[in-house]
Amino acid sequence: MLSKDPASSATHASVQQSLYGWREIEGGVESAWTDNSALSAITGQRYVRFVRPVQVAARGNFVFVVDAGPELLYRYDLSRNELKVVLNLKGVMAGEVTDLYVYPDHSFLLVDPDSARVLHFSRNGRLIRIFQDGLNLIRPVAVTYDEEMGRVLIADGSSDDVLVFSTTGQLQGVIGTRGVQEGQFLNITAMTSGADGIYVTARLGHRLQVMGRDGSHVKSFQSDAVVFPLAVAVDRSGNTFVSDYLDNSIKVFQDGLFLESIAGSGFSPGRFKRISDLWYDEGFLYAVDSLNGRIQVLRVEVIEPEIETFVEDEIDLETAPPAAAEVLPLGEPGEELELETAQNELEELQEELEAARLELDAEADRQPAEAPLTSEPLPVEPGQVIDSPGSEI
Repeated sequence: MLSKDPASSATHASVQQSLYGWREIEGGVESAWTDNSALSAITGQRYVRFVRPVQVAARGNFVFVVDAGPELLYRYDLSRNELKVVLNLKGVMAGEVTDLYVYPDHSFLLVDPDSARVLHFSRNGRLIRIFQDGLNLIRPVAVTYDEEMGRVLIADGSSDDVLVFSTTGQLQGVIGTRGVQEGQFLNITAMTSGADGIYVTARLGHRLQVMGRDGSHVKSFQSDAVVFPLAVAVDRSGNTFVSDYLDNSIKVFQDGLFLESIAGSGFSPGRFKRISDLWYDEGFLYAVDSLNGRIQVLRVEVIEPEIETFVEDEIDLETAPPAAAEVLPLGEPGEELELETAQNELEELQEELEAARLELDAEADRQPAEAPLTSEPLPVEPGQVIDSPGSEI
């Protein structure tokens, strides 16, 4: 299990979410020669190591990695440990890629802030479309695809808003404005889409907000839990993972509430140096450990809370209220419930009868001149008054 920061940990009322180390990806076997590859004397294959990975995305068995060192986009096969160059970024991108989104068909979007464009490529690296707008898109920093609405969302770091494009590249609207109030952003750093809406992180003001698909403000997360959010990912249940540049940790949120802080600075597995990107896919969280030259894959583990149960032998009948002595089964109406209720009433009646008998015996001891009471138990019907003072059942 990855290390946690106890001082920053918090608990949630319903479930606890934890991340467990699964594997590290530092590179892979590639057939073509590259400057950062090494020939294996045993297999004759060339092993390529990542230099400075900056972006990651995953779809099933394939992990896509943007390496800013050699300026290449790789596709890594998890089962075969093979690395394939999908796109040489030299001459294609004006600057360093700041975000990557991969569609289920393995086509992908690359954000190029220096050219104020977002480029859509096919799975084989062929340019399909360019998203740009000279008046509104000045410095794109993040991109995601809204599956529910079928729209491409691009966060602009200059105007600090989210531009909404159709899949064919037409600008349709804008979400949010620049500022520090709810529904406003100041220095956007990352963005992703989830079931609740659009998750946007910012350096200042509200550091993590969820915006509705209609542009409304849905909720803000605890701003004091993360200082410098650099990347964000959301699973299908709305559990949110945010990387904090300040302490190289991953902050875990659920329903907007801070759960725990995991990992920290270092070189060993489960430690990071600049988590520049996060991506969630099929129960795994992919984290770019940029300055350590690797991708760390973490398994998301959901721990259900233990349900508190009552054990009859442990109940203190002297101090507990009468209702606590009997725990009726839930969700079993009909004859079973009626039978148990009748049995309880019968037990109470028997206790009252025994108390009445003892009282009658005591009264007989105090009056020896009167005819002795029979030793046989008195036939008593509910509600009958026995010929003895103060003894009514």
